[in-house]
Amino acid sequence: MYVVCLMFGCGAISSAQNKSVAMPDSLAIARDTFWDFGPPFSYYDLIQITKTPDGLSLDQVLVTPHGQECLQPAKVEERSVVLHKTMSELLEGRNPCAIPEKDLHREVKRCKRCLVFSGVNVTMQANCGGAERHLRMNILDRDIYDSRTATPENTSWSMRVLTMLNDVLGPDSESQPMFQIGVAEHHEVPKTPLVNAIREGRYDSLFGEDPGVSKIVLEADRPPPPLPSVRVLSVTPYFPISTEPPGYPPIAIAARVEGVVHASFDLTAVGKTQTIVFENGPRLKMLQGAVSEAMSKWNFPQAAWGQTGKIAIEFALNCHAEPQ
Repeated sequence: MYVVCLMFGCGAISSAQNKSVAMPDSLAIARDTFWDFGPPFSYYDLIQITKTPDGLSLDQVLVTPHGQECLQPAKVEERSVVLHKTMSELLEGRNPCAIPEKDLHREVKRCKRCLVFSGVNVTMQANCGGAERHLRMNILDRDIYDSRTATPENTSWSMRVLTMLNDVLGPDSESQPMFQIGVAEHHEVPKTPLVNAIREGRYDSLFGEDPGVSKIVLEADRPPPPLPSVRVLSVTPYFPISTEPPGYPPIAIAARVEGVVHASFDLTAVGKTQTIVFENGPRLKMLQGAVSEAMSKWNFPQAAWGQTGKIAIEFALNCHAEPQ
């Protein structure tokens, strides 16, 4: 009981765990979903649930840290829907204010020496009889993927509640690609009261100090990094009439491959490229297919027909530093 009093205050705990306390009219659920692949390796979201005359107003903010260098800037998204259920129906009649703290503590500590590679750390924030209470539940990878796991009662309940919310709000981080190929689209950060509250750090305590969710929101609000570029530096001795530059292969961007591709080529009797010989080593091989495809569409002036030439094409990532 001494530890519980330090965390929440003895008065708050006794009030929060009183079974006579009414079901709260509002609830915030913070979710830290982490995976053993990435980057990013963690995804954060906050769901604000508020009782309304039409049911429950659900406002979800998803906060994604930056992933691979320059490819995946930090991202903040928001979803809002109305769920036509009561708070009691959503929570299956279970009042979070009446759940004993010792039961939650036992469930969180149930697997101290287990190897956990993926999972979800869940914190519910509820106003219980005038006292704010945080309920922590850890969902382990075995709870998600192994039906033989004897998932504890409150943890299993939180999984069902989150599943219902996902069905209404949309897919969570499980729908994200395992690896980002190419440059991710930049999203403007919503300027809403809930996003602003997260940015100001008012919900950081629900996620724990380490993730710094407010810092991720601030990072997502910065200008996006420069995009990769492709430039035709030279074509000799004759420049083509049309020179659409090659596209930057997404797999090469993901592999951080850049540099200047040098090649020699022959032209046919009607000025089309053939017999392209690349002069670079294997380091730039990922770029050669894009160069060949682009050159096959070029047209050269009649004076160049049947002759040989050389090209130099620059592929530049334009971004080399991790976001600070």
